[in-house]
Amino acid sequence: MESHRAVEGIRIALGLAAGEHEVTVILTGDAPRLLGPEMEEDGVDGELAEKFLPVLMTFVPTIFVDGTAAVDLSNSDYPTTTLSHDEIASRIAATSRLLVF
Repeated sequence: MESHRAVEGIRIALGLAAGEHEVTVILTGDAPRLLGPEMEEDGVDGELAEKFLPVLMTFVPTIFVDGTAAVDLSNSDYPTTTLSHDEIASRIAATSRLLVF
């Protein structure tokens, strides 16, 4: 909520997904808050997240969220799938490239 990094990560994911790259977005820690209404109201660059996320969703069918995140996404406008730490680790291990923000 106080850093530009999360929205910058979404912006970069959008740029990559709009090209020829297959992109998977996994939000851990407090990052799932990007998908909630409080980000638009109180988060740094919330207005940018509000612009980038709907466009990103045209390229990425679902956003994966850490199952231990303490964020209520029941009212989120974005499709999410919850993953365990083991599932996140498996997805990371299977990738050829990784960006972390």
